[in-house]
Formats: sequence, C-alpha cells, structure tokens
Amino acid sequence: PRKIVFTRKTIKVTTDIYPRIAIDVVLFTVASEADLQTMIWDETLLRPAADFRNQSNGLSLLVLTMASGDSDLRVLPGGFMSGGERITDAAKRVLRERIGLDLRVPLREIGTFDDPARDESQRTISFSYWAMADFEDVRKMLGGKDRVGLELVNSSGFMERFEKENGSLEKYDGVSRFGYRYMPKFSPSKRHEKRLPVEMGGKLLALDHDQMVFYAWRKLRHAFSSKLDPFNYLGINPLGEAFRLSDLQEFQEVCRGEVVQRDLFRRNMINEDSFIAQTNMRDSSRPGKPANLY
Repeated sequence: PRKIVFTRKTIKVTTDIYPRIAIDVVLFTVASEADLQTMIWDETLLRPAADFRNQSNGLSLLVLTMASGDSDLRVLPGGFMSGGERITDAAKRVLRERIGLDLRVPLREIGTFDDPARDESQRTISFSYWAMADFEDVRKMLGGKDRVGLELVNSSGFMERFEKENGSLEKYDGVSRFGYRYMPKFSPSKRHEKRLPVEMGGKLLALDHDQMVFYAWRKLRHAFSSKLDPFNYLGINPLGEAFRLSDLQEFQEVCRGEVVQRDLFRRNMINEDSFIAQTNMRDSSRPGKPANLY
C-alpha cells in the first residue's frame, strides 16, 4: 500500500487580505486676502506661493496640508486606526495628534478610497472625512509639526483667471484647483464629466489625496444648496455676526466654484424664509456707498 505523509505547512497572512485601515481628513478653511497677508508670516506655508504673492485672490478656500517625508508633494492629515475606536473618533484623534487641533465642528464622511496602487509597501484602505474650521483656529497650527500649511482650493481670483483661459463659467458645474465638472458640448443628454489635477497639468498632493479634496469639495457645495443655512451646516460663521451681502455672495461663490448674478442672489437671500436678517447697521469702511449689514 502507498504511504501517505502529512507535512506541516506554515500559512502566512498577507497584507493583500488584511489591509491597513487609514484615516484621512480634508479640513477646509476660508480667509480673506487681508487675513492671509497680515496673519501668515511665512509665505512658504501657502501654496502655490506665486498666486498669493503676485495676484489678487479676494476670499480664498483653502485645505490644510502637511509635509510628506517620501515626496515633494504634500499630504492631508492622516493616520491609522487603533483597536477599539470608532472611525469618526479616529479622525478626530488624527487631527489632534498630527496638527494639534481639537475639532469642534461636525466631521462628515467623504467615502472609501481603496486604490491598490496607493501604497506599494502594503495594501491600504482609507476612510476619509471632511470639515470646515475657522481660520482663527487653523492659523495657530501653521508651521508646526510636519510644516502644516495651506493649499489653495479656490478663490475669486482663481475663478476669474480660469474663465479668461477656458471660457464662461456657465458651462461648468463648479470649478476649483482640485478639479471641475462640465457638460460636454452639444451633448445635453450626457452626464457631467469631471477633470482632476492629474488631467489638468499635474498632481497637487501625494497619494490619492487630490481625489479626496475634490470629492470633499463637491460635498461642501451642498452647504449652499436651496435655503439651507450654511453657517449652521458647517458649524462656523467665517463672516462674523454682521456682514455685507456681497461678502456672503463671495463666500458662496468661492465654496461652490460658481458665479451668481448679483440681483438673483439678492432676491434669493432677502425674503421671509431666508436664514439671514438685515440689521440696523451700515458699513462705510470701504470706498463707495455704505452697505447694509446682515
């Protein structure tokens, strides 16, 4: 009879089956040109530096970034899950540990990013979140651990330059440095097509973080949909207790990446269902006719 020999075989668990769980956070903030000029002491903390040095941007939408040890490209604040914690708790912990920020506003989910090519050393799946923080809180972290800085997402100046180079913004469903959507010409039945930085001249951030910022920005735009109060949705009011209607319009336009006709915006905002109300104050700090404050 044949003799059957059983051998002991070592089974190795591979990281392709059990990947690392990463947490990445897209943290937006908004700042005026005056704020950036007076409160940022090191222009290398702002990227692209030339945009802030040589051109007028008006209000800017920015995203917090960190230096990457493996690349000249910067990255979003990120880390890995610890045992026994919820994903949202991990996202808040990452912000505390990486940049020293104890976030007080809602964190919202962007999605799951699982590109196998994201990390060549080990299979990694990332759960990503986004929020908007007050610039006063963010600026305290700039230049700290891992050279925390700000990357331009959008601005009034960027939209003006984009329109000069690419035509009317009306054919786009929002534009930003991290991508845009547009309707194919003569094809109203087709879905909007997107363009990301890699297709617009080159990546802005390392790994798949350009995509995270793009999809976070698309979700941020919902804060300005219909009659929704964006300040309540975002958890902050970057304009202060009283502001000009033109300031609110610029805030919406920069965050949405779209320009709204002034009279249409005014009609939408000044009605009995609006989330803002006119005060008895007027602002005469700027040239021209004093403006009502809301």
